Amino acid sequence: MIVWSHPPNNLSLQSNHVDVWRVITNLQHYSLSAFETILSTDELQHASRFHFDKDRERYLVAHTSLRHILSRYLQAEPNWLNFSTNVYGKPFLPDYVIEFNLSHSGDYALIAIAHSRNVGVDVEQLRADIEIESLAGRYFSPREVSELMALPPQQRLIGFFNCWTRKEAYIKARGLGLSLPLDSFDVSLKPSRPAVLRATRPDAGAALQWTMLSLEVGAKYAGAVAVWGNDLDFRFWDWITPETYE
Repeated sequence: MIVWSHPPNNLSLQSNHVDVWRVITNLQHYSLSAFETILSTDELQHASRFHFDKDRERYLVAHTSLRHILSRYLQAEPNWLNFSTNVYGKPFLPDYVIEFNLSHSGDYALIAIAHSRNVGVDVEQLRADIEIESLAGRYFSPREVSELMALPPQQRLIGFFNCWTRKEAYIKARGLGLSLPLDSFDVSLKPSRPAVLRATRPDAGAALQWTMLSLEVGAKYAGAVAVWGNDLDFRFWDWITPETYE
């Protein structure tokens, strides 16, 4: 069982550490004007394109939190960080060895941090209005579809989102975007079972080089993190500092 804790004042990131941060993106305690001093022009422009205020506010909280969290490891001011993206759109910090990934959905964001190793994270708010069979047939591998449809009907929703978040976490960790075929790897999805990268194709041995965890984010949410490597030390932190944005 995952326990989310408050981090120490001084954080060090060793080569085997993987830190996962849980962020509450509900803006009721925050002042929107403060974000303008932290985020880049590109980030603010991206936020302005959201149609709904709630979506824009959640984006602002998630990305400002990312900057503050990274600054704790890098001893740099949050607004000094200059992000770049690879050819597939994955953000990175060109001047640092730290690797990170961000995902947000509903009232939560997850941020995964690692030292010099590929990492990906995903969180999704469970929705009962989706067409499970149709989406699974489009995005899941044949083995995953078969396992999903073999679940009792009452377990298929969580099984679907288990699969979705684990596949997203792995794709994001690889940093290849949709150039990585969704049916080129299999993940586990059964509720209450460990998250596992079961198979990778065409290189079958690659699956053994990755660690995958299911993340208990909150009621009616599914989450997962995928990291390159084994024998890793995962730490789970809550980021709760509303005074930062007042």
